Amino acid sequence: MKLQNYVWFILLPLISFNSLAQDNEINKKKEKSEFWKRVNYGGGLGLNFSSNSTSINISPSAIYSVSNNFSTGIGINFGYTKFKIDDVKQFNYGLSSINLYNPFEELQLSAEFEYLFINQSYKIEDIKIRNDFNFPALYLGAGYRVGNFTAGLRYDILYNEEKSISSSAWAPFARFYF
Repeated sequence: MKLQNYVWFILLPLISFNSLAQDNEINKKKEKSEFWKRVNYGGGLGLNFSSNSTSINISPSAIYSVSNNFSTGIGINFGYTKFKIDDVKQFNYGLSSINLYNPFEELQLSAEFEYLFINQSYKIEDIKIRNDFNFPALYLGAGYRVGNFTAGLRYDILYNEEKSISSSAWAPFARFYF
């Protein structure tokens, strides 16, 4: 055997081993860490209809599964409300803290704290008025869960009829997480 063949005979396995080691390092970096494996994204939709108002809320969020039964997370909120009286229109935005507990697979209990900023406009005798304010809401709710989807009813225990953008402390919800 020539010297050149001996060199290739020795170098080829070393090169192959080195490329395999690099491949394993790349695959390890691509795998999600244990933390990110427990994070789910999704959010909710809120609709509130009454004879005096219509309210629509969209709230994307991310939750971390602490255990099989308990998750906690944060969200952002965007909403629009229109009251028929005095042609009042409101746009709201804010942040929320979300806690979800599943005592069993089909039932989801929730506690959500929201802090909303409101931009309100209305007319009084053809004069447009703008009013900006903010307020907190603390919702306790229960919903029926099927897989990643939950639909239910929640109640704002801090509800104040004079300050709230909703016409009622009760609000149906639908939420999903992937």
